[in-house]
Amino acid sequence: MTRPNADKSAFGLSSSKGFFARCKDAVVQYCKNYKKNIQHTYDHKIVFALIEKELYGKNSIDSITHDADKMIMYLLGFPKSVVSKVHRSISVHHPESGKQLNLRSMLCDNIASSPQFKPEKKYSLREYYNLSKELQEIPGFGELVKKYNFGDNINFSRIKALKQYKYDGFAGLWSVAYKSLLLAFIH
Repeated sequence: MTRPNADKSAFGLSSSKGFFARCKDAVVQYCKNYKKNIQHTYDHKIVFALIEKELYGKNSIDSITHDADKMIMYLLGFPKSVVSKVHRSISVHHPESGKQLNLRSMLCDNIASSPQFKPEKKYSLREYYNLSKELQEIPGFGELVKKYNFGDNINFSRIKALKQYKYDGFAGLWSVAYKSLLLAFIH
């Protein structure tokens, strides 16, 4: 009987280094993705509020609470797939929720989700609306997007500059978090 080759079949501390390195790399990547998801959601939340103010002249309570559920779920460690599914099932700006839709919120959300603010998106609101039978079938939404010219009159550069000036960095994050917490305690 021959002894086993230690390089091929032994499981000792030295052979487990690769396993632990792969686990560490997976955890590091997971954390980077969480940071990216939280930042992406925060940026979208700010752009949503700036667009709402641009279109309507003021912000509604929805601009403070917009996507707050996503932020909380991300901070609690839920994966993106779960966050997206839950968010779409409970949010009044997503038709998948089955709830009475908030058209104002849908308009602002769709403009804030355009390629000018989310480079991973392919279509402007106008293009997306023309391709989406689901959006076209929502009562009143067609009239609303036409009334606001699909958001085409918005100065996207100005919105980006205002976001960067007023809401980027820790001071901006603290301002948004403070308002959200204050609102949560009032209600």
